[in-house]
Amino acid sequence: MKAVVLAAGEGTRLRPLTEDKPKGMVEVADEPLLTHCFDQLIELGADELVVVVGYLKEVIIDHYGDEYEGVPITYAHQREQNGLAHALLTVEEYIDDDFMLILGDNVF
Repeated sequence: MKAVVLAAGEGTRLRPLTEDKPKGMVEVADEPLLTHCFDQLIELGADELVVVVGYLKEVIIDHYGDEYEGVPITYAHQREQNGLAHALLTVEEYIDDDFMLILGDNVF
């Protein structure tokens, strides 16, 4: 099953931690928040990660590349920050079945 990770936000409330990286790349327990999200999704059976990127997207793309732990990653670029529903619309072309959804700055 595909998993969509919304990770395009600027994280302005986390300044100065997010001045040079998206909030999903802020470290918690020595790992970026996104790493924790990816690990959880893979544990739940995700076989492809579709990550919505925006603010400083190259930081995420350069860090993870095309796959994480053998699971392919596809990136969708949200050019304007217009909320979560808009972010989800950016992945419409990549989703053709049921999928999991997680916010890239939440860890459970």
